[in-house]
Amino acid sequence: MRNAICLLGLLLTSGAVLAQQAPATTRYLTLVRESQYTPSGGTYRSSLTVIGPDGSIKTEEFWVDRDRTPKQVVRASIVRALADSSNWVTRRSRYAENLVYQAETNKLNELGAQGWQLVNTLQEGLVVRYLFRQDAQPRQ
Repeated sequence: MRNAICLLGLLLTSGAVLAQQAPATTRYLTLVRESQYTPSGGTYRSSLTVIGPDGSIKTEEFWVDRDRTPKQVVRASIVRALADSSNWVTRRSRYAENLVYQAETNKLNELGAQGWQLVNTLQEGLVVRYLFRQDAQPRQ
């Protein structure tokens, strides 16, 4: 009987110690891409906003002026095997959109390299929201 009481006391003590340890929490991060196109000016305004797990907000804005992109730059970005018969306005617009998508892809790759896992993607018009999860390491 005495051994059972000692064992029960040991279990209760170790259970209380384990209960005091903070459990590993999962952290979430949101990346939001907003795009706006001004047809009259040919300007693309895009922003990438990172909402951190602590509620911090960091925004990067990108302005791409389609009409100021030199023809040589646009021509160099076209693969000869896939050359099309579209006009220069269409090609410049496509080039400007690709610059915005490259910035977005770089940010997604950067978050993936930091250990964030993509959980959900939601698109509403020109706004795309990415939800990332990062499992915290258990405390010892």
